[in-house]
Amino acid sequence: MSTLIMGLAPSDAAQADGKWSRFPAASSSEAPSTPLPSAPTATQETAFTATQETQQYRSSAHPYTFSVPSVWERVKKDGADVLYEDPSQRSTSLGVTVNNVRVASILDFGTLEAVGEKLLTAEKNKDSTMSIELVSSSSRTNDIGATLYDYEYEIDSTRGRKRILNTVTIFGSKLFILNAAAKCSKEEDGGCSTLEAAGPTLLDLRAAAKSFDVSAGPTK
Repeated sequence: MSTLIMGLAPSDAAQADGKWSRFPAASSSEAPSTPLPSAPTATQETAFTATQETQQYRSSAHPYTFSVPSVWERVKKDGADVLYEDPSQRSTSLGVTVNNVRVASILDFGTLEAVGEKLLTAEKNKDSTMSIELVSSSSRTNDIGATLYDYEYEIDSTRGRKRILNTVTIFGSKLFILNAAAKCSKEEDGGCSTLEAAGPTLLDLRAAAKSFDVSAGPTK
């Protein structure tokens, strides 16, 4: 694989300008990057239940599915294969990007920790990022043997503080990145802790991210 990961900086999915930036991956000749804050990891899928009725999205162009709350609306965004938003709070969204790659599995690209570090380093290196903290990471394997990596992290930027969830996998020589985002309250109002306390928004995002899966269907 080339020294550029064939992917996208994930939290750009929620940006209004619709720009998606590529980010560098470490090669064997590069110096090791500074480790990012660690977080609990798991190798088994954790079940999250949505707090409201959901709708399933099945791509007609690529072999993936996921479920989002039924009241969410599908919108168009440059660079996204699909994007849904919460109509009551447009900053809460979930989107998927699909890109061709030269490897067959996310395991060929890196471990859960290595890929997570690349994702967070990409965010950390943005001019707008002030701080970033990994909340959790885990891996799961589906019925057809595809490995998926799930990440949750908190980012504070000049655009405000957000909780970001990513699911990353490679299947059929395509890189799939699901990005879900929710805006947090101002620090003086409790910051992202209000998402944890209020429950529904974050639980629905976690359930949606965990529902993402790839299958052995045809691709275009």
